[in-house]
Amino acid sequence: MRHFLVTLIVVSGLVIATTAQQSTPSTPGQSQSQTPNAEKHAAGPEAPKPESNGHDYSRESFVIEKMHSTYRFEADGTGRKETIARIRVQSEAGVQQWGQLQEGYNSASERVEIPYVRVLKQDGSVMKAGEDSVQDLSAPIEREAPVYTDYRQKHITVPGLRPGEVLEYDMVTVIHTPLAAGQFWVDYEFDKANIEQDETLDVDVPSGRTLKLKCKPGMDPKITEANGRRVYHWESKHLERDDEQQAKDKKKKKKRPEDERPDIQLTTFESWEQLGRWYANLEKDRRMPTPEVRTKAEELTKGLNGDLEKTEALYDYVAKNFRYVSLSLGLGRYQPHSAADVLKDQYGDCKDKHTLLASLLQAEGLHASSVLINSTRKLDPDVPSPSQFDHVITMLPLAGQEVWMDTTAEVAPFRLLAYTLRKKQALVIPPASSGSAPHLEDTPADTPMPDSEHSEVTGKINDIGKLEAHVQYEFRGDEELMLRSIFRRVPQSNWQRVAENINVGLGGDVTHLRRYKRAVHALLRCFQAQFFRLVQEEDADRFAAGTVQPA
Repeated sequence: MRHFLVTLIVVSGLVIATTAQQSTPSTPGQSQSQTPNAEKHAAGPEAPKPESNGHDYSRESFVIEKMHSTYRFEADGTGRKETIARIRVQSEAGVQQWGQLQEGYNSASERVEIPYVRVLKQDGSVMKAGEDSVQDLSAPIEREAPVYTDYRQKHITVPGLRPGEVLEYDMVTVIHTPLAAGQFWVDYEFDKANIEQDETLDVDVPSGRTLKLKCKPGMDPKITEANGRRVYHWESKHLERDDEQQAKDKKKKKKRPEDERPDIQLTTFESWEQLGRWYANLEKDRRMPTPEVRTKAEELTKGLNGDLEKTEALYDYVAKNFRYVSLSLGLGRYQPHSAADVLKDQYGDCKDKHTLLASLLQAEGLHASSVLINSTRKLDPDVPSPSQFDHVITMLPLAGQEVWMDTTAEVAPFRLLAYTLRKKQALVIPPASSGSAPHLEDTPADTPMPDSEHSEVTGKINDIGKLEAHVQYEFRGDEELMLRSIFRRVPQSNWQRVAENINVGLGGDVTHLRRYKRAVHALLRCFQAQFFRLVQEEDADRFAAGTVQPA
């Protein structure tokens, strides 16, 4: 049975391309200090010689000689981040890696500056990137859904970069409008994938500001105070790559991805309740039902009596009929669009789809909570920071039970959460008007229906060993969701092609993809000559059954 699913995943991968949530960090762009065009200055300093630290880097495509990051925050939440870097490029692969810089930023709350991007040539000259080397472009997700994000990208073409030369740049992101007034937060991960000779991080904050700081063991900062400021300073180096055996040993000892945490976590939020109330106020007006929302809710629930039945009808409508724009929570903005706008535009990201569902439920007198969760790793309960979340789902308290829903899955049966969202701590945020306090809570550990897979083979083998058979597979739970997701991304005209490629010689149909209350059925037909083969006497009871593999 597992072979069926493994083969299906491989085959479907040739037919479809799935889209993951985008999560590019916010960084800088362009300033008036740039040279108007790419210029070559003959009187520049000679490219610095590589440092000698006992390591041979001649086979590296590039070496990061310096990467200095500085965050400075003010009491009102405004601030700036500056990154100063020097990279020695040693091969064509290095040129490909560093020949164009891409930096993302939130245009609603940030502006970007680039004091310089320059190349130190081997002949001692300096080539600087000018204004025509910088483009301010919409992010790929904005091209798909242009009104749904303030996230943009600066693309900087590095002029004349060749192997043996040094790239230097200074990039600044200025936060002119804080995402949360009076609050700030930072996550930082030191580079462990490349050769880093000198990596530093400084976080500069008002000395009287209380904050929560958590570092991995052995990464405690050096702290200095002067002139009403407190500076946290870290240093890191990564001077050699692991050989094959060392890499294997580290991989064995490494934590599972869901258990990984950033090296540095810092936040000014004092508690999860405070963070939750901030988010509740952001979404408060956006989820209020408008006349259009109330009309749609009444239309969808007409003739339905029970609250659970109404909830399922509203969930099915939002999940199946509104295109999911895959944009991680916090990338671009935290505030959702209004439910009325989402209803009109017919698409939205995770917080938008949740907001529409919550608004439809509210129109029916049902009050759903927003749930902030991380889809890839576990929550660190010690650090109440918005950066710990990348997704929003829905929880509705109803008649003594909790109804959990994720409308972004689009094809998930009612109340089924994906495996990556189950048995995780999440921040449950009741509506701002409810008076209930936001709190951490575990999502359900199990699927709402028995997680099952069944197969049934009926057929016959004639006198010459030819097999004629029908194979029926039935799935519920996690594997059902996976199959529904795969076939949703494949045109229906290609469903048979995917089914036929599950195993050579089988062809068939897939049914009940749109009937979420019923299991997914895969009906396959098999015709194979010389299927049954008796072997030596001691193995006479074995089959050489290469294509049909019942559970």
